[in-house]
Formats: sequence, structure tokens, C-alpha cells
Amino acid sequence: MIRHKEVLRSRFLCTPLVKMWATLSVLLVILPKIINSDPAVDFYKKVINENVAKVENYKLPKNNAEFINGSQATEIKDFGGYDFIIIGAGSAEAGGDENDFSTIPSMWVNLQMSNINWGYLTTPQKNCCLGMKNRQCLEPRGKAIGGSSTINAIAYVRGNPEDYNKWDRLGNPGWSYKEVLPYFLKSENSQVDGDPGFHGKGGLWNIQYSLPPSELFSNFLQANKELGLEALDYNGYRQIGASKSQTNIKRGKRQSTGTAFLSYARERRNLNVITKTLVTEIIIDKKYKTAEGVVFIKDDQKFRANANLEVIVSAGAINSPQLLMLSGIGPKEHLEGIGIDLIADLPVGKNLLEHPMFPGLAFRTNYTVFAESLNEQIKSFLKGKGPLSTAVEAVAFMAGPDNIPSIEYIFMPQTGTPSAFDMFNFNQELENTYLAKINSTTDFNIFVVLLHQKSKGEIRLKSKDPIDFPEIDLNLFEKQEDVDTLIEGINFVIKLTKAQAFQDINATLIDIPICQEYEKYSKSFWNCAIRHMSMTMYHPCGTTAMGPNSTTAVVDNQLRVYGIEKLRVVDAGVMPSTVSGHLNAPTIMIAEKISDVIKATYN
Repeated sequence: MIRHKEVLRSRFLCTPLVKMWATLSVLLVILPKIINSDPAVDFYKKVINENVAKVENYKLPKNNAEFINGSQATEIKDFGGYDFIIIGAGSAEAGGDENDFSTIPSMWVNLQMSNINWGYLTTPQKNCCLGMKNRQCLEPRGKAIGGSSTINAIAYVRGNPEDYNKWDRLGNPGWSYKEVLPYFLKSENSQVDGDPGFHGKGGLWNIQYSLPPSELFSNFLQANKELGLEALDYNGYRQIGASKSQTNIKRGKRQSTGTAFLSYARERRNLNVITKTLVTEIIIDKKYKTAEGVVFIKDDQKFRANANLEVIVSAGAINSPQLLMLSGIGPKEHLEGIGIDLIADLPVGKNLLEHPMFPGLAFRTNYTVFAESLNEQIKSFLKGKGPLSTAVEAVAFMAGPDNIPSIEYIFMPQTGTPSAFDMFNFNQELENTYLAKINSTTDFNIFVVLLHQKSKGEIRLKSKDPIDFPEIDLNLFEKQEDVDTLIEGINFVIKLTKAQAFQDINATLIDIPICQEYEKYSKSFWNCAIRHMSMTMYHPCGTTAMGPNSTTAVVDNQLRVYGIEKLRVVDAGVMPSTVSGHLNAPTIMIAEKISDVIKATYN
């Protein structure tokens, strides 16, 4: 919360692991062992082993059950008055504190099966996720300070300039690429060898390459070059080409927005950060249509905090629409149907957009990688390099209409360590017949991503009880055009692996053992495989879209909620259309830009 500019950030504390020291009597017995060991290596080895073991047996939560006692409290205690109340603590999302395990970039997949992920699953789907358990896709969201930047693959990809020019053309003045570029630069401390004028220095958020490159990175670049796609800075002058991933790491560790921004701001005396908290309602004066504060649950109690100037909802593209609808802001028919009094009839939760990803292209090679021991990997990690410091090796972009990328493809080289792809919720058949075939010492993957889907999903409430998770209907591939574009990307990647650079290592597509009723690798086959195996990049946006009027948008170009005073939404939900990249960097840009708007508004 902000008292004289203090901020309320909500949700969930992760307890750090504590290192225990031996007593002197024990020390004398094991002295030779201690001399030959490194306490830092031993510490991270314990962190990794304990957390990976937990992942094996972790069950995703089905609701916010940990807050049931507080939700049933009848007394609402006064938490005081603040200038601003901000709900969320990530890129613009909810959270508590991070832990040592989450700072290791290569563990990003494992983090999806941990208590710093909200644990969302979609509703059973009819056009996608058909090969997932119960036809449900995962939709991980970060449940820690740093939000989803705490569990993502740390890729820093802004998108294409025309993405932002489109926002401007849709009726959102001030959001053209020329106008938003300074806000990208503002937050950056870039270490990449990028195009001049496109990267910031001295900001709080570090951007660099993971080092060293894998053995096959040069093969990937050379294969792209054979197809006319040069190596480039995809956050610079041009985007169509290939590059080593620009990532948010610092000295080899993940640099989430929590560690980059909030840890710095928490030193301020006027900042009150509240964790392990669930915000259940925005208090709105129904007569004057003005946001007055929030109700939240903490320690099995309910509290009310009042906002003198504004309530700012930054809980992310799933939790923000949920909270707005619980507070009476949303589609009239839906809210009245579940017994919520309507305050503002707005298309909250509509226009859910994502980046569908096909993970079914794995290639066997005659090149074998054997991983170093965990001890050696940790030693490299502590020096800021090596496999533990790498999440995504390289990315490239394929041109679409008007030379705007339509497809991104992500190179994942063999690691020599067991794959964690079984975290993707594939059903038992696909796990047994496909995932079990992939050999992490000889096989690499290329994930194919659709950047601009035409199909739209929706976030709805399951009930008016904030303990219930929202219903997430991705509705991917409702429009055949999306499948057709993704097939073009798949065919392009297969062509890429036939380039000499990949044939030198005998790269061969591993059989996909589904959709056997269709001719292998025909358009009908890929149509079937895409609908069974595709997942998302965990890039939800658009659910509280920005636009020029309240019939099709929830917020205006300054992200103020239509019809409600003193209320803004500042997160990926406000994006009116998708970007040709990942969402973390654009969300930070949005927050930087609106911070200036707010400061100008209140002098």
C-alpha cells in the first residue's frame, strides 16, 4: 500500500532454505570432508535435489483453499488509508517472496509444479489440448513476488514495432512504437551486443546472453543462414532472423522483476509490502462509481484498506479480470447469472489471447552430449554461466504478412539431463509413446509458436466465491486459419533441419505416434497433431483490453477503467492484440509508461 506513495503488493511468502552448521565436536570428525567441499555448492545441491524431489509428487491446487477460514470471517478490520493501493507484485502480477530454487534459470519447467505457481488449468477444450489429461492445458501463473517472471523462461523479446503501431491505430494514442520505445530502454541494463539506439544502459533490469553457447548453437545459426535468415538483434532494427536468446539473468541467476525492481523499492519507508494475502474485492461507491479501497484476507482475517487517490489492479491477465468481476465490473449477463450486483457492464474477461505452441518436433542426431556432474554444473552456475544458467538457447522468427513475424521457433538443444517436458500435462498415451522416446543426450527440440492467433478465449467466474479459481477457456484453434499458419511454421522448421548444417549431424524427425488415421506428415496429420499436442507459451493477454470505447474495451489509453473513477488496470490484460514476442518485456514497458502518467496526474 502507498501511504504518501506506498504500495500494496499481495500474496504468498515462500520460506527460504536455511543452512545448518555443525557443532565443533562433529566438525573434528568430518574435517577432511569439509576441507574438500564447497559450502555454496553443497547448499545449491541440496536446494536442487530437495525441490526436484518435491516436484515429482506435487499436486496442483484446485482452488484458493488456504484462504477459506479468512473468507468466512464476519468482521472486517481496518487496515488504514493509503494514497495508492496496487494489487500485484510481479511484471504486473500477484505474489509473495521468491526462493533460492527459482533463481536457477534452467529449473523453469520444474517451477510450474511448485507452490509458486497458482496452478491453473483450462476448462476441458474441444479444439485444442486433446492429448492432455482431461483435455486441459496448463496455464501457469507466478505466485511469488516477481509474478510470472519468477517461473518463466526469462526470454526478453519485445515484439515487432508494427505490433505497437497497431495499438495506436486501434484507437489508443500514445502507444505507437516510437512512443513506447523509450520505456523499454528506461528499465534496461543491457549487456547484449545489439543495434545502436535500441538498448538501454543503467536501468534496474539486467539483460544478457546465457553463456557459453551449446555445442549445436552454431548449427542452428548456420542452418538459418542457409535458408536466408541471418543472425541479428531481434530487439533492434529487424526481427526476421535468428539469434541467441536475450535473457533476464544477472551473474547467471534469474533476475525477476521482484529482484530487479521491488527489492530495490522495498527499502523505502513509505512502501508497505503485504504478502501471503488474497484480495477478494475492490470496494466501489455505487452512487458515485468510485473505487474506494480493497478487502483482503491475511492470516485467516479480513481487512479493509482505503485508497485516497487510486486502486491499481496489476494482478495479471487472469487474476485481474477475476477480481474486477467479483467486484461487479464485467459482462452484465454473466455477473447477474451468478448473483453478483452489476456496477459497470464491460467486456471483462473477453478477448483472451495467447501464443499457441507446438512442442512435437524432436530430432535425433548422431551427436551425443553428456552432462557434467551436478557439482560441476553448480560450480559453473556460481560463476554466472553453464547449463543451470540457461533456460532457452536461441530463437528465430519467420516472416508473415507485411514482413511481420507470424511464427517464432525456439531451439532447445540436448542437455544430457532428463527432460522435464512431462510437466506439460500430456496424457499417459503421449507420455508413453512420445515423451519416453526422447533422449536428452542425442535429441534436440524446436518449439513452433503462433504469434498472432485469430481465435479468442474467455475468462469467466466459476462462482461469486473468491476461493474458487476462475474458468479459463483458451478456445485455441477455433479458427482454422490459426492451424494453417502453425502448419506453415512446422513445415518451415522441418525444412530448416534438412539444411546441411543439421544434416551434418544427421538430424532426423522423431516419429509422432498419434493421428495414425491420416497420411503421415500430411496437412490433415498436422492438423490433428496440433490439436492434440499444442500448448501455450503461458502468455495470456487481452482480457481487460485497452480501446477507444467501453463496448469493446475495458480501459482507455491511460488504462483507466471505463465508468469507474480512481481505478486502473496495469498488466498484460490491457494489450488489445498480441505482440510478436514474449510478454514480460512489454508488460514492464506498460508499467513504466503508466508510472509516468500517474506521476504527471498527481504532480
